[in-house]
Amino acid sequence: MAGNDAPSPATFLLTRNAALDLRRIHARSRREWGDDVADRYLADLYATMADAAVNPEKGRLRQHRSTPFLMVSARQHYVIYDLVPEGIAVLTVQHQVRDIETLIAELTPAFHAEVERLKRKA
Repeated sequence: MAGNDAPSPATFLLTRNAALDLRRIHARSRREWGDDVADRYLADLYATMADAAVNPEKGRLRQHRSTPFLMVSARQHYVIYDLVPEGIAVLTVQHQVRDIETLIAELTPAFHAEVERLKRKA
């Protein structure tokens, strides 16, 4: 790092799965409660992801499960993530009433490969 260069802030990356989850959440929220509420809800989810990137230790580690991962509560959802060099990779965003363990166990090998690519990215 030279002179006045500040360290780059931690960021969050979205897997394809997480991006689709966010689209579905926004679409359903728009249908149920309208544009303003849906936009605020999505903004809250993004704020939670940004906070998790800066403070990844806030996530509860589910190490005693089939796949270890971190997760934080975001309103009525969980943001499920893993650590990557830039910050975090959001794996999926799921409603709190869902069976998170089963959802993670059912993720495809292609999903796991995507996460590994993100972890290796420098």
